[in-house]
Amino acid sequence: MPESLFAQAHAAVSEVSLITDASQNILHVSDSFTAITGHRPEDVMGKNCQLLQGPGSDPETMRAMRAALTAGEAFRGEILNYRKDGSAFWNDLSIVPLHDSGGRLTHFVSVHRDINTRMALHEQLRFQALHDPVTGLPNRVALAERLSEIFSGADQSEVTAAVGMIDLDDFRAVNNAFGHEAGDLLLKEWAVRMQANLRDGDFLGRMGGDEFILVLNNIDRASAQVVLAGILDLLHSAVERPFLAAGTSVRVGMSMGLALYPHDGCDMASLLRNADDALYQSKKEKSHRARWWTLAAVERAVNGESEVNHHQLATADTRVLPDTGVIDGYREQLRSGGLEAHMQPVIDLRDGSVHLFEALARLRMPDGRLVSPHEFLPYLTEAELDYLFAGMINQALGWVALWDREGLQANISVNLAPSTLLNPDCLDLVRNALQRHGISADRLGLELLESQTIEWEVQRDALDQLVGLGVGLAMDDLGAGYSSLKRLSVLPFNAIKLDRELLTEIRRKPVETLSMIASLIQMGRDFEMNVAIEGLEDLGMTEAAVILGAPLGQGYHFSRPLPAAEASAWARGFALDVHPHTPRTYLGGLAYHWQFARLGAPHPRPLSRCPLTGLLADSPASDDVVRWHAQQHAVEASHPSSGRLLVDWLVQQIRSKAVVGTAAFTPV
Repeated sequence: MPESLFAQAHAAVSEVSLITDASQNILHVSDSFTAITGHRPEDVMGKNCQLLQGPGSDPETMRAMRAALTAGEAFRGEILNYRKDGSAFWNDLSIVPLHDSGGRLTHFVSVHRDINTRMALHEQLRFQALHDPVTGLPNRVALAERLSEIFSGADQSEVTAAVGMIDLDDFRAVNNAFGHEAGDLLLKEWAVRMQANLRDGDFLGRMGGDEFILVLNNIDRASAQVVLAGILDLLHSAVERPFLAAGTSVRVGMSMGLALYPHDGCDMASLLRNADDALYQSKKEKSHRARWWTLAAVERAVNGESEVNHHQLATADTRVLPDTGVIDGYREQLRSGGLEAHMQPVIDLRDGSVHLFEALARLRMPDGRLVSPHEFLPYLTEAELDYLFAGMINQALGWVALWDREGLQANISVNLAPSTLLNPDCLDLVRNALQRHGISADRLGLELLESQTIEWEVQRDALDQLVGLGVGLAMDDLGAGYSSLKRLSVLPFNAIKLDRELLTEIRRKPVETLSMIASLIQMGRDFEMNVAIEGLEDLGMTEAAVILGAPLGQGYHFSRPLPAAEASAWARGFALDVHPHTPRTYLGGLAYHWQFARLGAPHPRPLSRCPLTGLLADSPASDDVVRWHAQQHAVEASHPSSGRLLVDWLVQQIRSKAVVGTAAFTPV
């Protein structure tokens, strides 16, 4: 077998990611290595494989790997590596040494496996085990661990620790008036405000409901009350500004009981019991206390009241179906030349080029009005859907031929209804249209709607015939429902398009939306399919998609659907205005930080060159926010709590920007 053929076959099918010499300089990389890391062979050949390394891996694991390689022994472990684009991935790394007949070390063979999904789940489960799901604050288990550290510490006769039990005054009134979702958002906002004013080393946890635990460490014993007063006055600022509940400004207060270690107890149960007694005293005297907190066995209090303004909104959704005359008009225009193909570009987010144009059907009515598909498609029969597809593919390929003559090399995609797919004439219709316009099959993509269900086996036979013709197949609107994942696994798709509806909640639930999109992008990698995100309507959404590694994007941020005659000029003037390393929006900044925070990974670039540094410099970020960000660049220790706080702050900015200028903000 020729050596070049062997190398080509090995690169395509072997699990081996790379081969190095005895000094760990790269001699060979496989296709799987390029797919995982983004590095092409010419990027890395002859270089040391340490180019993948960065901050965040366990030091013990790294030492074990170096020791094994130095000794010429095998190694297996999980390390944090970085792709060519700077994104992190957890690598299940196996390294095997090769020796010659004399026992001399000659090469290392490595297998790399991307285990981001598993490690993200592990990090999520670890976080959930120690944190409250609503506020993200540590829970009772984490409190026990923290107090155990204090109890087992060296005798510090000059300092003490304070354990406080906090209750939010009148929170139940807010919950009852506006519902639990509004109450949860208030608790989350309160937690962010409190943590912003905590000292390094202090602890705030949630026990349940509106009860929280505060642990203040290293309090000077001789002046404990004075020191505590200064700290707790600052913390009280968390409730001195109103909160929003369902668009209404509300106020809540705080009451706290404090117990000192070891004066009021030497174990967790004793300290919490005494703190709870002090809290009861503080709440009993709420109306005339001087402070919001009370020391155990000391009758001191502080004033704190709340005010709730009730506000309720009701909405109604009324849908009116068009009358028979309107529907007949749609059908008449379809048959009498009213069909027009408009073009919306799909952008390659990796290099800014136009990947293809999607041909979108429009009906031109006799009065000149242009009708979109959602207005007429639901009323077309199967025969009319077949007629629509024939007209669209003919127009689309005609425009591709014209663009070729104008110097624009662009591919095209056309939507295909499942019923048309099963029409026996579908294959010949596509083949004849390609031949008529002189377009090669690999320049045509067909997008099958995911929102209709047909037997998979029947569908697969029809799709296999189209694949045999050479056209590309994309599952459209993935995530809209039905049996997408099953269909992906059994049908011959080479691309998936994520439904635009997935982005509708991105500013209300940004973390959840980013998580879902990242999972679907990863699924596309696993299935070796191109992934396009629809509905990129603005810069923030587009930055998030680019940073998360989406290969393709489509939406109004790039262009609305254009008359086909304008597409060529538009393509010549287009330039992508997004760069993954310079986010200009909070949504882009969140996507950048979240991709590392979800893996428990530090930011890899130096602080001065981190994409978030410039964004925060141009924002109203407080010193605390800047400090939380700086801690993400610390290589000597992990800072998951500050990483979570930074996530919460960015989410807060995204949500506030999303509703500025609307009735959601009611002045106090």
